[in-house]
Amino acid sequence: MKKTVLIAWLIALPALLSASDVVTLFMERYAEDNRPLNNVNIGKAMLERMAENTTDEELKKTFGMLNSIRMISSDSKRDSRHYFRKAEELISESYSDYQEVVSVNEENRRISVWLKEMSELEQDLILLSLDEEGKFTLINVTGQIDFDAISRLSGSLKNRTELMQQTK
Repeated sequence: MKKTVLIAWLIALPALLSASDVVTLFMERYAEDNRPLNNVNIGKAMLERMAENTTDEELKKTFGMLNSIRMISSDSKRDSRHYFRKAEELISESYSDYQEVVSVNEENRRISVWLKEMSELEQDLILLSLDEEGKFTLINVTGQIDFDAISRLSGSLKNRTELMQQTK
């Protein structure tokens, strides 16, 4: 019996680990071919390279403290509203152990930020946004998070993402 349970656990473990972050889980559950999503994943190695290539010491420190940044977005207003509702459902169902730390609900803009603190050196941040232009964005940041630096980082990442999309 113990052997059967162990085998079942080992079979299920990769699926549990692969769907551990909100972006992966969202893509698995809700991504639709007829509603395209943009997906950007930045791992530890790339964050370290980005830190090496910046002259901004604060940004260098921030990149060095992070483990990953994962983002998905939609440019279509209709799709964005659909995906925003699905992301809210996912977070309330599967991430109830996260604390909402920021919430903005204006006429043309909605932003929610949730945080889970695993330890002093490891946090998981989820940012969900529907901006003034109706664009949906879901961002998951892991590592040691400095909120002051994250606001600067988001501007830097936005510029890099726009540059990458222009070169396509």
